[in-house]
Amino acid sequence: MKSFNDVYQEIYNENYEELEKLRKSKSRKMLIITVVVLILIFLIVSSYFLSFKNNTFSMMTMLTPIIIFICFLMLIIGVTVNRQKYALLFKEKIISPFVKNIDENLTFNPKNGIGANLYRQGDFEWFDLYSSEDSISGKLDGKYALSMAEVHTQSESEDSEGHRTTYTIFHGIFGYIECAKDITTTLKIHSDKGLLGKVFKGKTKIEMDSSEFEEYFDVYGENKIIAMQILTSDVMDLMINFIRESKIQYELTIKNNSIYIRFHTGEVFEPKMLKKALDYNMLKKYYDIIDFVFKVSRAINEAIENTDI
Repeated sequence: MKSFNDVYQEIYNENYEELEKLRKSKSRKMLIITVVVLILIFLIVSSYFLSFKNNTFSMMTMLTPIIIFICFLMLIIGVTVNRQKYALLFKEKIISPFVKNIDENLTFNPKNGIGANLYRQGDFEWFDLYSSEDSISGKLDGKYALSMAEVHTQSESEDSEGHRTTYTIFHGIFGYIECAKDITTTLKIHSDKGLLGKVFKGKTKIEMDSSEFEEYFDVYGENKIIAMQILTSDVMDLMINFIRESKIQYELTIKNNSIYIRFHTGEVFEPKMLKKALDYNMLKKYYDIIDFVFKVSRAINEAIENTDI
């Protein structure tokens, strides 16, 4: 895997100037649309109060609220369409080659996601609504299938009057990686200890040999021997170092012949219209997550291969 600076420099040299010109152009259009609509609304409202003051009501005056609503709607549509067009080009010119430059075996597709059934197999939480986009797929070391994508899960409730409300349960990056072989059990590693106790109530908590690891994670499963064989000191060090450096909360499930991992990042792979086309810190965060997925999956698979199951 190439270093982040090498990947960043390649993207900068190939696409930065073109995309930055486009970003500035789209930003100007958004500004013009906003100013024109706000001026139009100001004139309509002024005319309305003038008619009210002079007691000269007309059909136009009566339609003022509707006209203002239409103006706001035009503003929202104009800004949204403009942003979406830029976002598609950003993903094509920046994210896609960025992912490919990290590892040539990876492919980025903004129109695809990961299915809800695959996400459910990670046993993270129950949800009502599910959406996924911006998939990354490929092979780890040419052997193990790997998929990652942005995932958003929500809970939906309805009150006695029929009003529905939704709230986010998880929004971030979810990944799936094949294991070297079936471990015939399930291990759950969670960094939110309070939530873990509620979600996995009744499951067996496994005490690990590392007190430092247990400061950050709880491990739940039914086979302590396999847990100890898979969560080696190298694996635990990788997990500790990543959460310390990134400050990103994440969970990991090793279940039968698969690894499921998710990162609480919120929205990902979307451009910031008011920032330069290449946001160094944003791309560095994506690189670090992908790099960690590769490293921890490789270490876990190495441990599994050496485990007598």
